[in-house]
Amino acid sequence: MKRFALLGILLAGSVQAQVWEKSVAPGVTYRMQVDLALPRIVHAIRFSLGAPGMSLKSELGKGVIFDETTSKGRETVSEMVNRTGAIAAINGDFFPFTGDPLGVMVRDGQLLSTPTLPRAVFGWGPNHAAMGLVDFAGSVQVAGQTIALKGINEECPLNEAVLYTDVASFAISRTPNVALVIKMDEVDWSPNGTFSGSFENIYRDAAKMPIQPGNAILVLSGTKTSLVQNLIPGERISIKFETKGFDWTKINQTMGGGPFLLRSGQVSVDATKQGFNDAFTNRRHPRTAMGRTGDGDIWIAVIDGRQKISSGATLEETARIMQKLGCVDAVNLDGGGSSAINIFGNTLNRPSDGRERPVANGIALFGPKSDVVSIPLLLKAPEKLTIGVNRVATVTDEAGRAIPNTEVIWSGTGDGWVDQGGLVRPIQKGKMELRAYVRGTLYRTTIEIVEPEKPLPSRSKPKPATKRRG
Repeated sequence: MKRFALLGILLAGSVQAQVWEKSVAPGVTYRMQVDLALPRIVHAIRFSLGAPGMSLKSELGKGVIFDETTSKGRETVSEMVNRTGAIAAINGDFFPFTGDPLGVMVRDGQLLSTPTLPRAVFGWGPNHAAMGLVDFAGSVQVAGQTIALKGINEECPLNEAVLYTDVASFAISRTPNVALVIKMDEVDWSPNGTFSGSFENIYRDAAKMPIQPGNAILVLSGTKTSLVQNLIPGERISIKFETKGFDWTKINQTMGGGPFLLRSGQVSVDATKQGFNDAFTNRRHPRTAMGRTGDGDIWIAVIDGRQKISSGATLEETARIMQKLGCVDAVNLDGGGSSAINIFGNTLNRPSDGRERPVANGIALFGPKSDVVSIPLLLKAPEKLTIGVNRVATVTDEAGRAIPNTEVIWSGTGDGWVDQGGLVRPIQKGKMELRAYVRGTLYRTTIEIVEPEKPLPSRSKPKPATKRRG
């Protein structure tokens, strides 16, 4: 079944600026905008809330907060798409070296991460989207005392208490601590609620402790360790969450980030207030952003940066890009080397590190995929390209008939790049991999990029000898 349709190619002033829009699935549109004058390349996905059979969710790297490997619960956006079977995904929130999201993360109505700083959050549900700031207050009642929580599923600092749910996979602390293992009555961690369980065991000074499914671990550090003494197995423990900032009857997914970019249709970048410095705010970098339109659709966007073909954007420029997409509210997400967008397992942008960076979480789109067409197709492109000379690639059937470009999503890596018209452009001497996703299959080929031949030095004809007169 055909799922791609060209919605428009727009020229903005000159051939230096072009826009392609292609339908990916019901209610889902992919957009590539190229402006060679700046230069800047923007990749974006528009999602209509309530589209039949489709859903947009926040997703953890590897499905956990922490894990046993050095990547600490992080994975690339490509790996996230492959693991979950998502149609598409982009990177999400900022994260420290431990790999836990810095901001608020709610997935399918479950609170997975609490705010480290008062920064912007984007939230959405089946038929509603909004943005705001989130305030979390949590406490644990144990041994006749009420202990305030610093947060959940983050490294426990000195003299604090942190609760780890089983989605964290591990409880971690580098300070003197005690860890209480709690067997929960139910595994339900909604943003607001009271949750009960029974004390099972206590461990001292564990730097990293695995959490069994259905359990939680309360870690108390430094001076807090004296608050729990002589607990008896089976003793009841009560946990309370109070999370303000959204109507949780309408919002079941959130992604943290910061700062705000747009409010009520106007540029409103509050970077200093949310703790971002001038270099982050006013220099061009790769960016990732999320916003909502006036009619309730959601845009997720990635702006390439730190490379010859795309310099990136400042926060104000990012806000104006989201504004031109039709957003009335928008939030900046983690960017730089983290910025990545993937559709059907195919990374479309060019990460500034030269490869994708493993990230703590992302935003993933789920729904039915295109049926794989059994008829073999051919990706036709030159084996060699000279710098300064562009060529159009095509996909054909066995009879040589071209597949409409409206059905093809193009991408490239290495020393050349390709736009959504199939035009391949060399960047520098080397090799590039050209990829084309069409009719459920990803086709690849390698192109050698060479420098122009230097002209041979001109040979001047020898002057005829002149006769000397005697």
